[in-house]
Amino acid sequence: MNSKPIFYDSDFLICFLEIGEVELLFNLFSKIIVPSPVYNELTTKKSPSLVKNTLNKLIDQNKVEVRELEFHSPEYTKYLCINKGYWTNGKAIGMGESSAMALAIENNGIVASNNLNDIFEICNQFDVPIVTVSIVLSKLYELNYISKKEAELLWLKIIKKNQILPKKDFITYYDELYDEDIDKLLKNCSL
Repeated sequence: MNSKPIFYDSDFLICFLEIGEVELLFNLFSKIIVPSPVYNELTTKKSPSLVKNTLNKLIDQNKVEVRELEFHSPEYTKYLCINKGYWTNGKAIGMGESSAMALAIENNGIVASNNLNDIFEICNQFDVPIVTVSIVLSKLYELNYISKKEAELLWLKIIKKNQILPKKDFITYYDELYDEDIDKLLKNCSL
């Protein structure tokens, strides 16, 4: 298992929460650390009951930790700089992405997100590894936690929930992009 803390964005977690497969993550990660803005995004009145109930159950089981950004802390300062666009030529970044990146920068961690358009530049600038849903499904497959067929079915379920993945199917991603993503995003950090 990976020893670096992983800070999750809502777009990553929602992929597993919506299809009822969040438990798969615990094959690779001992704990899910959710910044408080991400928790707030996932538990709004508009969030599906399955998402809210599962997340709260995992918190009660101590499998998920909600991490606050303390006012005036280094994490909070970085969060504001990212969120307000000070480090991205004025491009404001969402609260979830900003908090996950700020915590990862300050704690030598990894960001779990699919929103590469918003996070790649800053993560690259601070040498913060990124893990995506695609990488996680590939790792689960490589380590025999899921079969190729199961990976394909999970991929299709995620797409069916209107989540964006880089290819139409798992095998195409695994054959064409996985190794490149490991180098470019995860920076050869082990999971």
